[in-house]
Amino acid sequence: MRKLLLALLLVPALASAGGYSIPSVVSRDLAMSDSLVADQTGAGAVFRNPAALSRLSGLDLTLNGGIIGNGSTWTNTTSYYPSPVTTDFKAATPLAFFVSWSGKISGHGYGVGAGVNVPGGGNVFWPSDWAGRHSFISVDRKLFGAYLTAGFEIIPQIRVGGGFVYYYATEKLSVAKALPGGSDGLVTVADSGGAPSWDASLEIQPLLDVPFRIGLDYKQQVFMKLKGPANFDFPPAFGAVYPNQEFNHVLPYPSTFNVGVAWRPVPTVDLTAGYTYEHYSVYTSDTFVGQTIDPSTGQPLELSVWRNYGNASIFRLGGAWQVLPELELRAGFLYDASGVNPAYFNPSLPDGKAWAGSLGLGWEVVKDLSINAAFFNAWFETLNSVPAASTPTLDNASSFPGQYKNFAWVASLGVNWKWDPQASKPATAN
Repeated sequence: MRKLLLALLLVPALASAGGYSIPSVVSRDLAMSDSLVADQTGAGAVFRNPAALSRLSGLDLTLNGGIIGNGSTWTNTTSYYPSPVTTDFKAATPLAFFVSWSGKISGHGYGVGAGVNVPGGGNVFWPSDWAGRHSFISVDRKLFGAYLTAGFEIIPQIRVGGGFVYYYATEKLSVAKALPGGSDGLVTVADSGGAPSWDASLEIQPLLDVPFRIGLDYKQQVFMKLKGPANFDFPPAFGAVYPNQEFNHVLPYPSTFNVGVAWRPVPTVDLTAGYTYEHYSVYTSDTFVGQTIDPSTGQPLELSVWRNYGNASIFRLGGAWQVLPELELRAGFLYDASGVNPAYFNPSLPDGKAWAGSLGLGWEVVKDLSINAAFFNAWFETLNSVPAASTPTLDNASSFPGQYKNFAWVASLGVNWKWDPQASKPATAN
């Protein structure tokens, strides 16, 4: 029983050191490689930088839908065969919806907003008969975020913001188990759970007559308590030895810190840059607690799987050009210096050091109503996972040896609507 559960529980994490965070599917942000921490112009500031809400005016609604494609091709570098093997494609479809209201109190700008998105997750589906099926077959993880945030203008050059965040994660995973006699059994786990967090942000414009801003945003890490059933699809002879049961799993989502700048050298050109730090070193292990008793301890079965992730750093650049009053063209670029450890790499999510580029546009269909689109593509460096036998411990047993060529892309389409009652008021005579 213990060996079976160890083989199962070594695999469920979706990501290596780059984490299971995903780019924002708000189309304007995605088109500029998520570099807009200092250049929020709509309700997406609820998520990216709440301080910017106090710079807006009136009602703002933004609704965005995305499609994420990711996968991997594994090539044999040891005795495993056949190869190469490529994951099956099944797109994920995250949504992002934000609404905000902004105005002035005693001459100071303020803004409040709420919304939901999917800041993390991923899915990977290897063929059920591939050589690594005893390490991993499939996983589908979704991390939902709900936000209630606000911003306030202290003076025209300084704005602060922040608020409440709630994360909720769901996971479904499967792995094959080799049984006596040469047959395989299938083990599946489905769990879910959430935890609260908070956000704090700042926006600074050093000189009011210079179109240059600095933005900062911090979100606190959480440890979500997930629980759900594990099912063992085995022949009847093994049913008593491997009973179905519920597992508890504490899943970390790291603190994230974003800092960025935005500058308009001319009114029709917008240049942005950003840096993201994700504290994934907090994700040191997965710990699962079952309902059965471990004969070796007399206590409920508890297994810890060491991950040894490093922290992630992402460097971002973006640019936009207002070609026409109704049309803006956008582009972006980033480098993700993932701290993935090849000795602990698990094929449950394409990950590693990567370069990425993005393109997009915004079109104002009618006054205050615009449509936005974006496409983002990442090029991963080839990752060579070292054989588990190279380390004389079980800590990295989830690493399946071989060469991995990973890919990921995101497409997004969104609509934004603004209503500013101040703009419709007639001018007051002096």
